[in-house]
Amino acid sequence: MDRLPGLYLDRVTLGWIVAGGGASALFFFTSIFVPLIGSFLGILSPIPLMVLCLRKGWSAGGLASLVAAFLIGISLKPEVALYFMVQFALLGLVASLLIAKRMSFGLIMLAASLTVAAGFFLLVGFQAASTHQGIFETLKKPLQNNIQAVLNSYRGLYGPGARETSSMFQKMLSYLVALFPALIIIGSWVILLFDLYIMDRFRLVPGQGILRAYDLNFWRASDPLIWFVIVPGFVVFLLHGSLRMIGLNILIVALTVYFFQGLCIINYYFTKKKTPTFIKLLFYLVLFVMQFIAIMVVLLGLLDMWMNFRKIPQGPDITLPSGSEGSDKENGN
Repeated sequence: MDRLPGLYLDRVTLGWIVAGGGASALFFFTSIFVPLIGSFLGILSPIPLMVLCLRKGWSAGGLASLVAAFLIGISLKPEVALYFMVQFALLGLVASLLIAKRMSFGLIMLAASLTVAAGFFLLVGFQAASTHQGIFETLKKPLQNNIQAVLNSYRGLYGPGARETSSMFQKMLSYLVALFPALIIIGSWVILLFDLYIMDRFRLVPGQGILRAYDLNFWRASDPLIWFVIVPGFVVFLLHGSLRMIGLNILIVALTVYFFQGLCIINYYFTKKKTPTFIKLLFYLVLFVMQFIAIMVVLLGLLDMWMNFRKIPQGPDITLPSGSEGSDKENGN
């Protein structure tokens, strides 16, 4: 008799779930208890869950995320486990589900990041309501405590110098909290891209080269996205208060998309011209050091909507795998 579709918890599958949840929790623990390198390892937390989703099904990944949350909850606090579920588990689970359904790359990134942002602010909202504070005050308090701890660690800062430094950090903190929605979304994109690269690089999901399947050298944003630059741009320059902050968040997110599109164009020509690796590394090093170069990359992504630098077919969220029409043009066929 054939089995109905679903998750069957035999010993092997159960072992995968426990191991995946334990590995995800371990990566998360390093971000809390290990200085410097721990923050880097912490963003790997979604990888075990994503691997389970793509190899054993979404149910296995979901159960593994509950295992990880349980381990984090009993080791730290239940609130920390909830933030893990939102920040890392949801990101990996939503992205894996859409990847399995072969959705477009742009939709995967957008849906996963918006899910994380919605869940994050929902948790913050509940926390704010329970303490009778505003959402931004709730966000500001832990950041303020961390900044104060850093200032206290530098014993040379005292007197007027300490007051001036503290005042400068407080102003930066206000802007940081106001831009938190954009930072959550962009941070989710960075984590997801890095995790997908690691999964492809080490072939953690046999037979699936996820980023290679989408061939990001040919990726482009949908044309209507330009209105998320134009309209918020006017809002930022003409209005004030909350509307200006909302417009600024939207503008930053949209410009980040065009920055990524500019990188795709540059990498396309690096690949086409067979540029040596050390020149690529030198360029990316200069890119992240010099803001002027980063602005030029954003402009390159914006102009691509009209110039079509890679001569790829027009349309929203073009995804061309290797060997497709775009690749044929590159090879001169």
